[in-house]
Amino acid sequence: MRTVYFDIDDRTRELKEEVARDRSIGLQFQEKFEISWIYHENALEGIVLDVFDLKAALEHATLEDGVLIPVYQRIRNHKNAIEKVKKVATPSARVPTLSFIKDLHVTLSYGLGEQQGGVYRKEIPIHRSYYHEILAPNRISYQMNKLVRDLKSKEFKQYHPIRQASEIHYRLMKIFPFDEITGKVARLCMNFFAMRAGYPPIIIPSMERQHYYDALRVGSQDLHDLIVRCVEQTIEMSLRYFREGSQDLF
Repeated sequence: MRTVYFDIDDRTRELKEEVARDRSIGLQFQEKFEISWIYHENALEGIVLDVFDLKAALEHATLEDGVLIPVYQRIRNHKNAIEKVKKVATPSARVPTLSFIKDLHVTLSYGLGEQQGGVYRKEIPIHRSYYHEILAPNRISYQMNKLVRDLKSKEFKQYHPIRQASEIHYRLMKIFPFDEITGKVARLCMNFFAMRAGYPPIIIPSMERQHYYDALRVGSQDLHDLIVRCVEQTIEMSLRYFREGSQDLF
């Protein structure tokens, strides 16, 4: 696995060089990358977005169809949550706090009906996108506090950043603290650790949705292996964009 990390490091350096080579092309890449990121994030939750709606929402287009307002709000919320993570995921950043994790959920929930941002769930939802075993509600508060303490432990600090990203993702999904949008929160926290270490955001593509769900049921190692594969794929597809003139990323 250490060899895999070394290979990822080498390819990440190559990608950074490509992004920096031409500012205008680099900016175009970043825009398309973010659209792909939001698209696949929602697809993992069973929400398939139209690329037109994605672009329109991100450009703050006028909303003429009231039916689409929640869709646009969801997209903009996700964009705002990504910006929060980008802002804090610097090399010197401390690990996420409980307040930060809750604030991500508040941002993602903003303006979406009756959803209460940052509030722990009170029951095990019957209808949900994920079918792995999750904690009973009365254990959530303790385990969330334990999680943020463990992020500061010597053992966790010794993990490779991709292992750290995988670990917080897996544990948040096992706790499943919120009724809705927990998956997005977990993956944003995952990407905090990836981006803090200088890696590009990790996109889990929609085609891996079933593998992703299965990994959450099986265990942390399976999720880690899937994430490593997705890191490799994210970097390779990004490099292809620059080197082969590909118009699509994922």
